[in-house]
Amino acid sequence: MILKRITVKRLKAIRQDKTIDFSPELNIIKGSDNEAGKSSLRVAITKALFQDPTTSQKEVLGLTSWGTDEPWEVALEFDSGSESYRISKSLKDGSCELTRSGSGERSVTNKKAIAASIARITGCPTETFFESTACIGQDELIRLIPPGTTKSEEKKVFGTITQRLQATISGSEETDVKAIIDRLYDKTHRKNANGPYARIQQIADKIAGLQRGKPEQEEKIDRVMENRRELDRVKKELAKISGELPVKQQLAEKNVKILGLQEDIKRDKTQYGNFKRAKELKAKLDDMEEKSGEFSCFAGAEERMEQLADAEMEREDLRKQKAGLQDELRALAKRKPPFWILISGGALLAGGLAGAFANKHLGIVADAGGLLLALWLILQMVWRRQDKLIRERTTQIEEADQEKGKTIKELLESFGFSDYVEYHRRLKEYVEGKEKARELRNKLSGILGDKEWREFEEENEDLDMRATANGKELQQLLPFKKEPHELQKLQNEVSTLQGNKESLKREESAIERFFEFTDVDTDQLASIEEQLEWLEKERAFWERKQRVFDITREALEEARKQTLSKAALAMESGLGGYISAITNGKYSRVKISDVDLSIETSPPEKEGWVNVLELSKATQDQFYICARFALVKLVTEGKAPPLLLDDPFVNFHPKRLARMISLLQELAKENQILLFTASDAYDGCGNIISIG
Repeated sequence: MILKRITVKRLKAIRQDKTIDFSPELNIIKGSDNEAGKSSLRVAITKALFQDPTTSQKEVLGLTSWGTDEPWEVALEFDSGSESYRISKSLKDGSCELTRSGSGERSVTNKKAIAASIARITGCPTETFFESTACIGQDELIRLIPPGTTKSEEKKVFGTITQRLQATISGSEETDVKAIIDRLYDKTHRKNANGPYARIQQIADKIAGLQRGKPEQEEKIDRVMENRRELDRVKKELAKISGELPVKQQLAEKNVKILGLQEDIKRDKTQYGNFKRAKELKAKLDDMEEKSGEFSCFAGAEERMEQLADAEMEREDLRKQKAGLQDELRALAKRKPPFWILISGGALLAGGLAGAFANKHLGIVADAGGLLLALWLILQMVWRRQDKLIRERTTQIEEADQEKGKTIKELLESFGFSDYVEYHRRLKEYVEGKEKARELRNKLSGILGDKEWREFEEENEDLDMRATANGKELQQLLPFKKEPHELQKLQNEVSTLQGNKESLKREESAIERFFEFTDVDTDQLASIEEQLEWLEKERAFWERKQRVFDITREALEEARKQTLSKAALAMESGLGGYISAITNGKYSRVKISDVDLSIETSPPEKEGWVNVLELSKATQDQFYICARFALVKLVTEGKAPPLLLDDPFVNFHPKRLARMISLLQELAKENQILLFTASDAYDGCGNIISIG
């Protein structure tokens, strides 16, 4: 099998669509760092071959690249023999398709048929088997089964590997000898295996039961007579209780009914009062609804009402401002510069000027008069300016007041009023009416709860009639009424009688079941003896058969061991050649266990055989990767699947790494190899594919 091309979309580190072409032999897939997508590409190849795209497993769905909107998709092209194939899988719509071209194009979409074709082409029946043989990572060299595999899957994969090792030697995989041996063992050692062991155990149980039954038969007659006497006693007591209990029960039920009726009547009276109150509230609300037409002008006019209120407040403010200005004018009039200053100044100026020619000292009087005149003029100018400003502001306010008056008039007319006082009075009535209606509705809602009025009315319209009927029924039952302590005593008597009756019924039923299942036939003892004799003969037959099964299992086990020993020898040959090549002949002698495939070697510096797990970590890696190479050849039925190596040589010494590269180049002539690495040590050794 030769991989030619893969297209990956949104899988792990490969977020963008990526297409990669492979060469037929050794491919070096290089990544610049750990996030380049090497491991993602390896996973993509495995999932393209084996993954069921309709899965709901979280770990498979979690392979989708973080931050992408759609699940991952893969498409893989490969050759097998003279045929070319393309397999595509998409988690987006759960689709898969295998297309074959060559001797005639044919597409398959059935996932079971596709899985069978991939198993036939690769020689690997499952993904776990593929990863256990053809895929090797850094931490998987000395672990045959990948981590995270379930116990059942691990047993299945290891069984398939050993079965194929056996087939490599015997030339046939049709007979699963290990399974036959296991079945033979189960039939001679397990009760649930439907074999001689189970039959012998069943016979032994029957014999023990029959032997226990013999003395029981002798006791049965005494037990039967005793139970007949007990049954007669129970029936008499039941007859007595059956006569007393119904009368007491009826009397107790009537008293319970009386209590219930009294509670019902009390509750109905309370409810009827609530109903009457609700009707009154509803009538008031309906009346208010009828009268609400008088205030229809206010309904839905909240914005205009707010505008009118604001306009009235603003006009009132203007009026206050105007009154204030008028007060200021009156106060200013009182502060008008007095004429005596003007007259005094004029007189002083005139007198001073007239006498100045006769006496020069009278010039000072003229100056004083001039100063008084100047002071009066200044005060007069200031006063006139203030008076003008106040009058102008008063004019502005009067104009604003007139404009606001027009606005108020228009708004009042929109409500149908010409006077704001009348409007305010009607608005107050409207608001008070709304508040009263709200209070009434709240009270009514407190009575109705979450029910509509119609539903509440229908439920309560027959309250009076029901209370009357309950009262009549109560009157009929009152002659039977008991005082509370008497009723409690009566109920205790009824409870005691019922308990006694149930207990006696159980006794009666148990005794009748005893008679139903008790056989006191005197011939039964003779039948037991005959059955014991026949069972002893049957046990001897199955014991002979069990010995035959044991002999057959032992013979098959020995034959299987010999076959697996030959398979282990075949693996030893391949492993020995590979490990000798990369260690320059230092380790050439190897032994593989035919039980657990553990590896031993004979190093030159030690005598005898040692387990490779006692050697250095790097040497262990070298042994186990060579063992995996040998194992793949033996168990993949000559299909030569591609080998996926995820940088498994990080612990190799440079010299051994160079020899390993040479070995990989030779192996790649039979099995295509994809080596995933971030190292430059493999440059020039094969087809270099850079992915980041």
